[in-house]
Amino acid sequence: MRIMNFFRSISLAALVLSLGLSSGELRAQNIVALVNDDPITSFDLAQRTRWVAMTGGNFGERMKALLTGDSINQRFRQLMMAANPRSQAEAQAAAERIKKELIEDAKRRVLTEGAGTGKKAVLDTLIEDKLKLQAAKKLDIKITDKEVEDNLAARAGADGSDRKAKLEEFYEKFEKDGINRRTIKEVFRAQLAWRDVIRRVYGPRIQSIMAAIPDTTPTPDQNDFQYDVRVLRLAVSDTQDQKAIGERMIEAENLKNKFTSCAELPREATLVAGATVKIVEKAKLSHFPKDVQPLIEKASEGQMTPPILVGNAVESYAVCRKGVVAKPNVQQTAAPAKPDPRQLEYDRFSRSYLQELKQKASIDYRSSE
Repeated sequence: MRIMNFFRSISLAALVLSLGLSSGELRAQNIVALVNDDPITSFDLAQRTRWVAMTGGNFGERMKALLTGDSINQRFRQLMMAANPRSQAEAQAAAERIKKELIEDAKRRVLTEGAGTGKKAVLDTLIEDKLKLQAAKKLDIKITDKEVEDNLAARAGADGSDRKAKLEEFYEKFEKDGINRRTIKEVFRAQLAWRDVIRRVYGPRIQSIMAAIPDTTPTPDQNDFQYDVRVLRLAVSDTQDQKAIGERMIEAENLKNKFTSCAELPREATLVAGATVKIVEKAKLSHFPKDVQPLIEKASEGQMTPPILVGNAVESYAVCRKGVVAKPNVQQTAAPAKPDPRQLEYDRFSRSYLQELKQKASIDYRSSE
């Protein structure tokens, strides 16, 4: 009996270590799927659902849908009546508190629902990541923690002496919304592993296909730059009030420092009162104010410009994409920009191989309740 208990304790300890969970957390989890006997737990599913909500690009839209309309206004009035303020000061304080509560409630709902992404779709993504990591393991492809963190640091804009601090800030931003750093690392570990799998399995075939495709890239002097930009705008009520301008500058600079991607900027902007984000796509440099043009021209893709006072607002510009497009000539209008053929081939082989792995895999779905 002692021997059996000993082996059971070893098995439990091994599972705890493999999942990176405490024994208390483990007891609270249900296995929702087995992928070639590799478990996906309800904790994994909840974590990935939150990650999809935060990074899927429609977080702001879902928040706006929940925080506008008659139902939310009615709810606000009900809560104000229940608060029963007896003075204007109490009413203002109650209104601010209730607004924050409603925003937090909406945020929790969006995170729990995955910003509208179905549970099945999120689980399918987890299953695919398991298959990607298993394929990498069979090929003896190992993605180290350093590789994962280097990739994360690049995405977080963390380099130089402040790398560690910025990376920590990147983690903390997600941890505030209940996403632990193990989840973040595993998302990127699967991406990096799969990249190396496709290169290992299909690299020579992609190279041979690319060698047969003629180079039709236009020369730079036939092109003009155009930009996809997100304009962060913080209105200033009084442009003569230097203190007000300074406060807005600080708020804009803080958002710039926390910026990680164009997709997340609308969500980040909701945390600052009066901040808006405008989408500008396929615009020439001349489209932007003259004082802003050199800042946008200097910025790299995935960077935000320093904040600047433009009219009655402090603005900062996130450069999502910058590139060249062929100029139209008299006889012919330039064709739409074509995707990179190498990326197209990579995507084609990636989809095909992942589908093959799914067909061969043993996937056992369990109840997530």
